[in-house]
Amino acid sequence: MLTLRLTLWAPPLAQLLRLLLVCASAGVGLLLLQALSRALEDPTRPAAALPGLLWCLIPLAVTAHLAAALARAEPGAPLRSGLDAAGLGPVRLPLLVARTAAVPCAVGGGLALLVTVRGQDGADGGAPAVNLPGTGAELPLAQETLPLPAALTLLSAVPLLAALAAAWAAGTGTAAAAAAPCEQTPNGRRSAGTAALAAGPALAGAGLLLAAYAVRHAPEAGSAGAGTPRAAELASSPLAAGWLLTALGLVLAGPALTGLAGRLLAAGRPGAVRLLAGRALDRESARLGRPLATLGVVGAAALVAVRARLAGTELPAPGPLGALAAALVACCVGGVTLAASARARRSRAPVAVLLERLGASRGTRRAVAAVRVAVVATVLTVLVLGAGLLTPLPPH
Repeated sequence: MLTLRLTLWAPPLAQLLRLLLVCASAGVGLLLLQALSRALEDPTRPAAALPGLLWCLIPLAVTAHLAAALARAEPGAPLRSGLDAAGLGPVRLPLLVARTAAVPCAVGGGLALLVTVRGQDGADGGAPAVNLPGTGAELPLAQETLPLPAALTLLSAVPLLAALAAAWAAGTGTAAAAAAPCEQTPNGRRSAGTAALAAGPALAGAGLLLAAYAVRHAPEAGSAGAGTPRAAELASSPLAAGWLLTALGLVLAGPALTGLAGRLLAAGRPGAVRLLAGRALDRESARLGRPLATLGVVGAAALVAVRARLAGTELPAPGPLGALAAALVACCVGGVTLAASARARRSRAPVAVLLERLGASRGTRRAVAAVRVAVVATVLTVLVLGAGLLTPLPPH
C-alpha cells in the first residue's frame, strides 16, 4: 500500500520517469523475446542467437540506469525524513525504492509478453510478427509458440536488475546524506576525479585503436566476401567492440571532465560570476558529468552516422530491432539527464537563497547560470565533435 501511495502521489518528474521506465522495459522485453524467438527458429544452433541476446544488454543497462535515476529523484528530502521517522531506516528504504522501480518494469514486461502472444496468435497463415505502432515496422517471430517459463525468465531480468539498481542508488544516496561534512572533502573528490580522468581517456583511446585496427585489417573491397557488412556481422566484429569501449571510456570520464571545466573556470583571479559558476560545476560534476557524457555519446553516434552517409560508406540497415534499441537508449538517456538536471537545480537552492540574503542582484544570478550553461554546452560540444570525428568508419 505504501508503494502504491508513493507511486500515485509522486511529483510530475517522477511520474514521467516511471512512464519512461514502463516504455523502456516493454521495449527491452520485446527485444529479449525476439532473441528467444530467433533461438527457436534453429534449435540445432542456439549460439546463433547469442549476439542478439548480448546486444540486448545495452538497452537493459540504460533501463537500469533510468531506474537508478528514479530512485535518486524521489522520495525527496522531506519525504525521506518522514519515512525515517516512521521507521524506514537505511535498510527498509532501499527495499521500498526497489519495489517502486520494479513495479513499472513488471508492467512493461507484461505488456511486451501480451503483445508478443497476440502477434503469434494473430498471424493468419503468414509469418508471425509484432507490429510496432506508428512506425510500420515489424519484429519477426518464430512459428513455434514461445515457451512460457523461458519467456518469464528472460522478462524477470528487467525488473530484477532495475530493483537492484534502484536499491543501490537509494542506499548510496542515504549514505551520502548521512555522511559528515568533513568526510566529503574536496581533496577526496578531486583524487577520484583524477583517477577517472586518467582511466576514461585511456579506455576511450583503446577503443579507438581497436576500431582502427579492425578497419585496417578488414577485407578489401574487391576480395571475396567483402562488401557492405550485414548488421549481424558488424555487431559481432572488433569494430563494434571498439565503439563500445570508446563510449564506455567517455562515460567514465564525464564527471572528471565536468569538474575539470569548473576548476579551470574558477582558476586564476576570477570575479564573482566565474567563481560561483566554476565552484557550482565542480560541486555538481558527480551528478551531471555521467548523464551529460552519455548524452554526448548519443550525439557522437548520430554524428558518426552522418559522416558515414556523407563519405559514401553504406552502414548496414539497423532494421526494426536496431531502431527500437536506439530509440530506447535515446529516451532513457534523455530521462536520466532530465533527472540529473532537476537534482542539480535542487542542490543549488540553498546557495541561491544565501546569495539573495547577501544582496546579490538577479542579474548576477542569471549571469552565473548563463556562464554555467555555456561551459556545460562547450564541454558537451567538444565531446560530441571529438568522439564523432575520431571514430573510425567501416570500410567502403
